[in-house]
Amino acid sequence: MQKLLIIQHQPTVPPGSTLEWAAKNNIAVEYWHPAEGGSAPNIATVDGVVICGGTANAFEEDKYPWLKTEKQFLKDLIKENKKIFGLCLGSQLLAEVLGGKVFVNPNGWESGFVPVRMQDGSTLQAFQSHLCTFDLPAGAELFASSELCKNQAYRFGKNIIATQFHPETTVDWIKFCADKDLSARFGQVQTKEQMLNSLALQKPLQDWYFKQLDQFFI
Repeated sequence: MQKLLIIQHQPTVPPGSTLEWAAKNNIAVEYWHPAEGGSAPNIATVDGVVICGGTANAFEEDKYPWLKTEKQFLKDLIKENKKIFGLCLGSQLLAEVLGGKVFVNPNGWESGFVPVRMQDGSTLQAFQSHLCTFDLPAGAELFASSELCKNQAYRFGKNIIATQFHPETTVDWIKFCADKDLSARFGQVQTKEQMLNSLALQKPLQDWYFKQLDQFFI
């Protein structure tokens, strides 16, 4: 792969360690910021895509009209068999365009590091920041779950992989999230102190992410 398109919804939810992985593999990076308006990129120039997270919800098209443009672009990418990796909101948008439904999780938030059970029986300490979840699209393969959120990661065919959690998180972004006022959140929510005391978990999560990117894109 020569060029990676990163779909970033807002500055406060960056692509994180995705950029380090791309640089490590001499892969050029191009951005699309759908929330800023403008046309979608030319699909013919896209080799692979990573979709970042964001505070918008996939079902809030009335509030965020640009979601319609992005969803159509994702449909076009899928039709052209482009490889796509969805992160958090990215996983929800992909689930919806593939036929699933996105909704608020009645179990509440997952914020901070949450243990995720992987398909092979192992446990991954995954960084989370989400309230919504989704129905698994028909034909998708689930490969990770947590106690409060069953659909944590899935594959769809050979060209789509998506995680509800944030494997791209960096130490700086964990600190940014820890500084938020999380007092109104219910569910599985770490305190600021717990997040900061868990910083060492970022590296193994990043290692897992880079391995997925290697196997998927290279």
